[in-house]
Amino acid sequence: MSMEKLSCSESFLKSSKPYFAMISLQFGYAGMNIITKISLNTGMSHYVLVVYRHAIATAVIAPFAFFFERKAQPKITFTIFMQLFILGLLGFLLDHCLYLIN
Repeated sequence: MSMEKLSCSESFLKSSKPYFAMISLQFGYAGMNIITKISLNTGMSHYVLVVYRHAIATAVIAPFAFFFERKAQPKITFTIFMQLFILGLLGFLLDHCLYLIN
């Protein structure tokens, strides 16, 4: 009977991982909105906030990408690197700057 309960709880944890991930993501968004509001109210520049935000995100995500994805992906060519750079520049950076400027 205990084996059946263990199997049931393992099954529950495996099936609920996406929900826990989304709840964690929402807490992250809420925290970032609070930090953004406090930073802008104390006089921080919109542009500086965007730079800090991207620098922290890179510092947090880069180790995961380096250790977990380094052998799974093909080598990045200069063309692919430039496409990623332009996408990051126009997509995320411009989006955040326009979002924060009132």
